[in-house]
Amino acid sequence: MKKITFLLLVSSNVIFSQIDANSLFGLPKASTTEMNSISLPNEGSILYNTTIKGLYFRDDSSWQMLAPVKNITSVDPFLTITNTESVFQITTTFKDVTAELIFEDDDYCYVSLVENGSDFLVIRYDKTDINVEARSTGTGTQPNTLSQVQALTYN
Repeated sequence: MKKITFLLLVSSNVIFSQIDANSLFGLPKASTTEMNSISLPNEGSILYNTTIKGLYFRDDSSWQMLAPVKNITSVDPFLTITNTESVFQITTTFKDVTAELIFEDDDYCYVSLVENGSDFLVIRYDKTDINVEARSTGTGTQPNTLSQVQALTYN
C-alpha cells in the first residue's frame, strides 16, 4: 500500500511552465532628450530609448546603441550603404579626380576638383569642426579662385 500511495503523490505533482508578465525584467525608458539630459549617469547603465526604439549602454563618457541598426543610409556620392534585415552591403564608386585646388578663408577650407574629366566638385570644410562638410557640384569650368568657390551654393 505504501508503494501505491508514493506513486500517486509523485505522479500528481505536474509542473506547468508559464511566463508571468509581472515577473519580467523591465528596463528604464527614456526619449533621446531625456536620456541625454540625465546628469552623471552611471557607467554600465542600460535603458530603452523610446525615440530611436533601441537599447543604449552608458560607457565612460557617452550613450552607445546596443540594439541592431534597423535602417542606414548614406548621402555620400562615393559610398552607398544599404541594410536589409541587419545585412549590410557597402558599394563604393570611385571617380577619376584631377586638377585639385585648395582655398581658405576665415571660416572654411575649400577643395575644388574635376571628376571624370568634365564635372566639378567643391567640398567646403568648416574650420571649427572639420567633420562638418558641404558640397557643391556642377558641369563646366572648375571654380579656380577663392571668390568663385565662396559664391557656390552648398548642400
